[in-house]
Amino acid sequence: MAEVKFQYTIPKAKAEIPALIILLVIDFIGWAFHFGMFSWTGGFIWLGFSTPILLWIYKKRKGDYFVKIDENGVSWRENFFSNYVFIPWNYLQRIDYLVYEINFMLKETAQVVSFGTSGLTDDKAEELKKAISDMVEINAQKNTHV
Repeated sequence: MAEVKFQYTIPKAKAEIPALIILLVIDFIGWAFHFGMFSWTGGFIWLGFSTPILLWIYKKRKGDYFVKIDENGVSWRENFFSNYVFIPWNYLQRIDYLVYEINFMLKETAQVVSFGTSGLTDDKAEELKKAISDMVEINAQKNTHV
C-alpha cells in the first residue's frame, strides 16, 4: 500500500450542491416549456418522466470527492460532474501552479489535465501544491539514481 503524503476530502456540499441546482433548473425549464405547450397535463407528464431520470443520474454520479497524493501519483474526484482521475508521477512532464487550478502536462501526448482548487480552502491548496512539489522532487531523485 502506498504511503499517503496528502489527502483531503472535499465536502459534499461544495461538490454536489451546484450540480443539484443545475439539475433542478433544467427540470423547471422543461416543466415550464411543457406546461406552456400542453397545460397542466404536459407539466405533470414532464415531471413524471424527468424526476426519476434526474434521481437516477444523482444516485449514479454521487460519491466521494477527494484529492490524494501518494508515492504512486496524484488522484482526485473534485465534483459531481467529474470522473476519477489518476496520474502516475512518471507520466508528468510539467506542472503549472495557477491561482485557482493546477495543470498537469502529460509526457507523451502533451495533454493538459486541470485540477481546480476551488473545492479546497486556501491553506489546503497551498499544502497540496507543496506536497506535489515534494513528491516530484523525490521521484526526480529516484529516477536519477537508477
